[in-house]
Amino acid sequence: MKKLNKIAILSGLLVAAGISHSANASQGCVTCGGYFYTAVSYTNNYGITNYQYMSVGPFADEESCNQAVYNDYGNNDGWLPYEGSPKCVWRFESNYEAYEDIIDDWNGSADNPSNPGVITDLEAVAKVVELRKTYNIKEYEEKLHNVISPITDPNNDPDGNAPAER
Repeated sequence: MKKLNKIAILSGLLVAAGISHSANASQGCVTCGGYFYTAVSYTNNYGITNYQYMSVGPFADEESCNQAVYNDYGNNDGWLPYEGSPKCVWRFESNYEAYEDIIDDWNGSADNPSNPGVITDLEAVAKVVELRKTYNIKEYEEKLHNVISPITDPNNDPDGNAPAER
């Protein structure tokens, strides 16, 4: 009976935690998302300008995102909100990986001056999501993490398959 009561209490706590998380879009429910903006960093190496892009977010509401954009102009961290693009664009959480793939591709093609630096083309995002499914990218990333984790953190061995010591 004690075990049943503990399970009931624990279940109740988990449900309560889930309810509180669903109220905040940035907390991570599968159907929720958040507001993001694109930031850009410019570096000049002997006359060659290099642009790096980064997604900033998620923010639970547009007001919080706009406040972060405003704060980003004066924080002197080398990153600025990208001009000429919509600020604070809503993204569904189920598409976060697709957005990161697009940002990575932009960063890999930094020498391209037509690099847009903003993600608003939902059709392109949907195509990236479909490619990730077709090529089973999520499974690849999980297996990659299992290979890299023991290297970067030898104490982290979630599945017990860490390479043997030599």
